[in-house]
Amino acid sequence: MLRPRAALAGLLAAWRDRVTLVEIDGAKFYRYRGGLYPERLNKGEAVAGIREKALQYCVGRGLDVGAGSWPLPGAIPVQEEAGRNAYNLDEFADGSLDFVFSSHCLEHLERWPEALALWSRKLKPGGVMFLYLPHESMRLWRPGAPWVKGHHKWIPTAEAVSHLLEVNGLDIAERGPERDEWWSFYLAARKPGGSANV
Repeated sequence: MLRPRAALAGLLAAWRDRVTLVEIDGAKFYRYRGGLYPERLNKGEAVAGIREKALQYCVGRGLDVGAGSWPLPGAIPVQEEAGRNAYNLDEFADGSLDFVFSSHCLEHLERWPEALALWSRKLKPGGVMFLYLPHESMRLWRPGAPWVKGHHKWIPTAEAVSHLLEVNGLDIAERGPERDEWWSFYLAARKPGGSANV
């Protein structure tokens, strides 16, 4: 039998975690825990928010890890398949790629440091890693939140990801750590040597 206090706590938690769609001046937003989030954020295609910037860096032969239905133009899409996925890129030789691009994929990986190490190895000297990630302030994309439930495994930050890119021998070329209109941020990092595309 539920105690009244426990039942009340459960109801309050459910109310606090509900997501409601509201319209303000003709635009639709989701309201969640005191924040308002544009409706487009729940429709996929986050790459739309960074495509132009990414294409400045992602030139030549490269991958889009976690491409989903919206791969970066010109990139080889890497989905969740047995022989080719974020943790298995055996068909691509180490040091063979001009770029590795990934949009809103890394937060789905429990072993993300392992994945970043692999992706870094696949870059040739001068190659670029371009990552587009959810900003930590986006509450609906946090692990356990209503939109992602258990699909997001951790909350990326520019500091944590930059550090690991540097540990894997990449130099940070550009950061967009402030939240953009897609509630995301980007990092571009380059493997030393070779010639720069940008």
